[in-house]
Amino acid sequence: MSEPAAPVDPAEPAAKGRGKAAEVVAAELRRQIVAGERAEGEMLPPEAEMTAELGVSRPTLRQALRILETELLVTVQRGRRGGTRVNRPSPQVAGRYLGNVLMFHSTSLDDVHTARLLLEPAAIADLASNPPSQDQIAKLRELVAATRDETDFATLCAVGGRFHTELVALANNPPLTLFQELVQQLIDAHTARFENQRLRSREPSRSQEGIDVHEQVVDLIEAGKFADAAKVWRDHLEFIHRRLAQTVDTASVLDLEI
Repeated sequence: MSEPAAPVDPAEPAAKGRGKAAEVVAAELRRQIVAGERAEGEMLPPEAEMTAELGVSRPTLRQALRILETELLVTVQRGRRGGTRVNRPSPQVAGRYLGNVLMFHSTSLDDVHTARLLLEPAAIADLASNPPSQDQIAKLRELVAATRDETDFATLCAVGGRFHTELVALANNPPLTLFQELVQQLIDAHTARFENQRLRSREPSRSQEGIDVHEQVVDLIEAGKFADAAKVWRDHLEFIHRRLAQTVDTASVLDLEI
């Protein structure tokens, strides 16, 4: 997203080059935040200190901070007691932005489901070349156990979402895991308004059935039967999408305004 040009300050001779200078300053501060040199929640130094440190004017610094604010990497609190606080990049923020982009491109929940089918079973099948550790398998079993013991439906869904993420995380590929998180957020956001209704109308055995599939997939992965695990998981994803389609119009454009 392009940053609107700041009003020209006649007192600054290099006003025409300020936009470029602001981008350079924003890039340096962005690097510091992403690299962890600026901690989550940290307040940036006062303007006078930062302009001296960076060798730029106040208008240039302010424009740089506006750029970072649109990227949600900082929060600017204006006023006498204001300041600029550092935000850590997060999948939640990225997921909201991705959702808006997909809505703009008329993406449906069916499209998101197809992306999930291309992602999750393939990640499981690929474990044949990089088998998971016992610690990773133990984490999956802990999530299965947590879903068996949980009675609150919202928490049950959250734990179930984490199971999807941890399945993909077995591949030890951070970009792949992040993509899965973003897809999971879209599905969770789109279906959240219908969850309580589905809980009331659904017999307990349906929840138990899904948990049994989770456990079956973990058993197959631990036994090294990755192709079988991928097939079981694909069938499970298809089943839950068909069930969702009984309540939600999955062919309509995503509506994430919950």
